[in-house]
Amino acid sequence: MTVLPNIVDSDSGASHRVFVVCDQDATAPIWGYIIREKGLVAILETSVQRAMERSMEEIPDLIVLDVNAPHTQRMELCRKFRALSSSPILLFLPANNETEILDAYQNGVDECVVKPISPAVFLAKIMAWARRSWAVPMSPVRAGKLKLDPARRSALEPDGGEIKLTNLEFRLFHLLMSRPGYVFKNEEIMQAVWGVDGDAAVLKNVVYRLRKKMEMDSGKQPYLIQTWPGGYSFQEV
Repeated sequence: MTVLPNIVDSDSGASHRVFVVCDQDATAPIWGYIIREKGLVAILETSVQRAMERSMEEIPDLIVLDVNAPHTQRMELCRKFRALSSSPILLFLPANNETEILDAYQNGVDECVVKPISPAVFLAKIMAWARRSWAVPMSPVRAGKLKLDPARRSALEPDGGEIKLTNLEFRLFHLLMSRPGYVFKNEEIMQAVWGVDGDAAVLKNVVYRLRKKMEMDSGKQPYLIQTWPGGYSFQEV
């Protein structure tokens, strides 16, 4: 097996988290073992339904989808994960079908892998994408009374309180806080956060979740995220 270095986030010292969705009982444990052997955290799910439920709680650095399902179901799965996370998505396909591959890329997949694939090549791809997921690190940003800490993916309050954010929530809030008062257009936000043209309804849902965490629950930071025609802005308080 190819020997590759372990990858650890230099800011937090934490290993990369790889979310693997594999519904094949014989293959899933192998993928999990290979990932853990390199010092990464493997979040393994064999049920697509449970994977979707956990995706709202987990904050993976990489998503691997290896499921035996019809093309339409695989694409729906890709869309759902892309709506929840900006992390790279690797999709395993049973055949080299150009139409299906193009469809996958249009639905937010970062790389299509045609099976069969050897454990050595699987590991090489995992490590390459794990490095890339941290290739453009975000710097801490402070605006008003709030500070965003990329190492902890959290919003830090003046009183020491810490609000954990998901991958998408953090990226969106980081973008808005980087230019207080500036109105980011929906298209601008989706390109910066998702890296692809997205769905305004999905963006609206992420904004709703952010407001619930940052404004409604705490009651300390009202009106942080302002809604404008076709866009959003961050308001310092």
